Amino acid sequence: MCPICSSAGPFPQRLSAEGFRLFECAGCGVGFLFPQPSESKLASYYDETYYGEERKKFLSPIEAGISALSKRKWNKLQPLLGQGDRFLDIGCGRGTLVQLARASGIEAYGIERSSPVGHTVPGIIYKDLPDCHFPDNHFQVVVLWHVLEHLRNPAETLQEIHRILKPGAWLSVAVPNYGGSQASASGPHWFHLDLPRHLWHFRLSSLQALLASNGFRLARQTTFSLEYDWYGTLQSWMNRALHDDNYLYALLKGAETPSGVKQISRISAAALMGLPALGSALWDAANGQGGTLTVTAQKVASEKPVR
Repeated sequence: MCPICSSAGPFPQRLSAEGFRLFECAGCGVGFLFPQPSESKLASYYDETYYGEERKKFLSPIEAGISALSKRKWNKLQPLLGQGDRFLDIGCGRGTLVQLARASGIEAYGIERSSPVGHTVPGIIYKDLPDCHFPDNHFQVVVLWHVLEHLRNPAETLQEIHRILKPGAWLSVAVPNYGGSQASASGPHWFHLDLPRHLWHFRLSSLQALLASNGFRLARQTTFSLEYDWYGTLQSWMNRALHDDNYLYALLKGAETPSGVKQISRISAAALMGLPALGSALWDAANGQGGTLTVTAQKVASEKPVR
């Protein structure tokens, strides 16, 4: 049975990598990894090389760009918050949004996985959401960006978010767009496939069904993210053309020290493909087929989530 829409199947196997099996529901279109890896196996994919030293994942110039994009995101979220409102960023990474919110006078918190080296940031709680024991109707805005696809049971998380949000308050969700052109064109080479960390692969229909069944009404949506889509297109192209296995991504994180020839070849290929990749990402987004699905949903006060 489909965990999202309860369809009885059958569920064709769409993609596979490293022995993991990805199935797709014909009813709602969600892709899901089955069986899910054990806790110990999954934890091995979230070591400090994944997060980056001190939770900084990339080389300094790229980090500066990400910081600027984070400020742009905060500027879009801020109108949803008023005096005395509370803000929660689940899967907050380095806590940039939390710090921006606090600097704006908002009571803000973040939730993140515990760091393998015990890294801590003020305002960030290193626990699972249910273990935080937030009061009912506590937050005005909850952000869940590029987190839902990592969760073993996304419905349980949405039920808890529904509980802690005020009636009529807002949830912002961003996930890789499994229904977009980037995903369909790239197949097993898609950068955002990221098995086995991504246990779920959502398209708009499956995400909307999941939100609706847990007490949320979709208010607006977009399928473009400058932060994710341009690079996602470029790396997916390189994966296909060069069998790169996200090698450029490792270079940008400083996680690889390749030979001079290989490094030059990858940088040269990225320079040649960069502008066409940007054009492709913009074209996809203009047609509603971009690589990232971002939705803003409102808690429906009169409805109870399905449990």
